[in-house]
Amino acid sequence: MDTNGLSDPYIAIALHPDRSGKTKKKTKTIQKCLSPVYNEKFTFDLTPQDRDKRLLIEVWDWDRTSRNDFMGSFSFSLEEIQKEPIDGWYKFLSQVEGECYNIPCSDPINDIARLRDEVRTDKKSDNKRRMDNKDMPHNMSKRDMIRAADFNFIKVLGKGSFGKVLLAERRGTDELYAVKVLRKDVIIQTDDMELPMTEKQVLALSGKPPFLVSLHSCFQTMDRLFFVMEYCKGGDLMYHMQIYGRFKESVAVFYATEIAIALFFLHEHHIIYRDLKLDNVLLDGEGHVKLADFGLSKEGIEERDSTRTFCGTNVYMAPEILNYEPYNHTVDWWSFGVLIYEMLAGQNPFEGEDEENTFKNIKDKKAVFPKHFSQEAMDVLTSFLAKKPNNRLGAGRYARSEVTTHPFFRNIDWEKAEAKEMEPPIVPKIKHRKDISNFDKAFITEKTDLTPTDKLFMMNLDQNDFIGFSYMNPEFITII
Repeated sequence: MDTNGLSDPYIAIALHPDRSGKTKKKTKTIQKCLSPVYNEKFTFDLTPQDRDKRLLIEVWDWDRTSRNDFMGSFSFSLEEIQKEPIDGWYKFLSQVEGECYNIPCSDPINDIARLRDEVRTDKKSDNKRRMDNKDMPHNMSKRDMIRAADFNFIKVLGKGSFGKVLLAERRGTDELYAVKVLRKDVIIQTDDMELPMTEKQVLALSGKPPFLVSLHSCFQTMDRLFFVMEYCKGGDLMYHMQIYGRFKESVAVFYATEIAIALFFLHEHHIIYRDLKLDNVLLDGEGHVKLADFGLSKEGIEERDSTRTFCGTNVYMAPEILNYEPYNHTVDWWSFGVLIYEMLAGQNPFEGEDEENTFKNIKDKKAVFPKHFSQEAMDVLTSFLAKKPNNRLGAGRYARSEVTTHPFFRNIDWEKAEAKEMEPPIVPKIKHRKDISNFDKAFITEKTDLTPTDKLFMMNLDQNDFIGFSYMNPEFITII
């Protein structure tokens, strides 16, 4: 803005993600204005590969003498645009948030008071009563239901586009939990209702190995979803990698072993993880692995099935995902190979200067092995990082046997490993029960306050969309 509080705005429009930059378009710049009207038309030639992309709209303030100022953004999935034309007012979001979703807001020209009058307090109360009654877990009474008021929220452990993970103490007890809090308005706007429901289903599976994070319960309020999970005091592997730089091969083999056991379980239950990365490998107080964050998981993928959704963390994504090809559980073994490489080398094998370069490396470049890598390490990584999924270690019918018998794991007693009887190479330093020193300082210094949601939007939200989310795990064992 200039000294008079005016700006020179223009709109940048593109399909996202767009590695080539060929879809970028922009409007004319309207000078000295705060309420611009453009009336411009843009067209995009879409291909089948574009179906999972979003239309990204960014607002910029043009500046003649310095870098243009970003003002805000939002985006729409191509699917929601095809369902019906978009016409309305939307909040400005940050660049990262704007790439993922949009939040509609009321039209300031219309009478907002009229909207508030239409949505009476008694309707809101009635909706809440119906939600509580319909969503009560079958194995507990209303009196025993878990609620947000049951917890003291102590610190922020992590943060994502949907919400936060908080360290919480259950009131009247010494029990500590990690509570993941997701905003309903963001979930609805990104059309991602499937994600929290899938995460709940995966976390609630019985008979899990000890290397998957345990779920205590799920509950909800009018505006948020809550996952109450075991608190893993040891932090994540990303934090420990930053301390050590890289791991000795014996250390990497230990973590790879426990992660592999978790993947065997998921795949044998027809689940693709799709988000294996250092940040999602947690350590418990003893130093054993706990895989976390199953929001991107895909259920129901049996031996001959496949899926096509473009998702994951860019430096861990398999070539077939980037090529928009059908894929199956073998994408997890690719990510597994990337993670082993990172543990041994202290860096990613394919990361480039930007996302476009990274994707090109993943599709075209062979991993280069440092001199200190053993022959067994190079061989297992070559097998996991095979560009063709069918050639990848773990792709066969007998994946468990293929992986466990590889010479990289030659010193592993798999029965002991599955029984959690292997001694962890790194025991996290924990000074007291509420010690959070193993977590990223960028998160733990943040306030535990929850971001306000759009009240008008929440009043009109159909709570029936979230029926079936609440849950109480009868098998959960509390560790103080």
